[in-house]
Amino acid sequence: MVSVELMVTLKIPDVTALTAANAIRRRLGYAETLAELHRADYYCLELETAGADEALGLVRDMAEHTNLFVNPNKHAFHVRLLDDRGKPVEGNGNKTVNVLVTDPADASPAGILSSLRGMAAYGDAVTAVRNGVLWTMRLTADSDERALEMTEDITVTRSQSQGVLLNPHFQKYEVWMGS
Repeated sequence: MVSVELMVTLKIPDVTALTAANAIRRRLGYAETLAELHRADYYCLELETAGADEALGLVRDMAEHTNLFVNPNKHAFHVRLLDDRGKPVEGNGNKTVNVLVTDPADASPAGILSSLRGMAAYGDAVTAVRNGVLWTMRLTADSDERALEMTEDITVTRSQSQGVLLNPHFQKYEVWMGS
C-alpha cells in the first residue's frame, strides 16, 4: 500500500488565503510573525501498486486526465508520497508549519473513490481517499515549540480574537512541521 498526497492550488491569487492572512495579522496580532499563508485542496490516495514511482505516476495521471481534482485552466497541482511529508524547509529564520483541516462528515471522498473505481485505468488501484484543506504558514519563531503554539492559536477558533482556520465543533486537524 502506497499513500500519495495531491495538493491542488489556484494559479491566480487565492483571496481566501489572503483574507485569512489579513485577519491573522490584524485581528489576532500576528503582523510581525506571519510571513506567509497558503491554502491548497488536499487529497490523500491510498493505492495498491507495484511501487512508489508507479503510485506517483498514477496520481499525476488522475490529476491531469480526470475532472475530479484539477481544472487545468485555473489550478496547479503537486504530488508527493505521504512518507515525504514534513521534510525540513530551510528559510531565513522562519518555521514552516502545515495544518490539515478535515470534516469527518464530508462524503465527497466516498464519491471520488466511487468515480475512480468506475474508471478502468484506476479502478483496482485506489483503495481509499481522504480530503481536506491544507494551510501552510511560515512563522517567525525562535523554536519549533513556539511555532506550534502560534499555529494552535491561529488555527482553532475559540473566540473573535483567537483562531480562524477551523471550527472545532465539527472539524478536525493535524499539524506537522516542514514542507
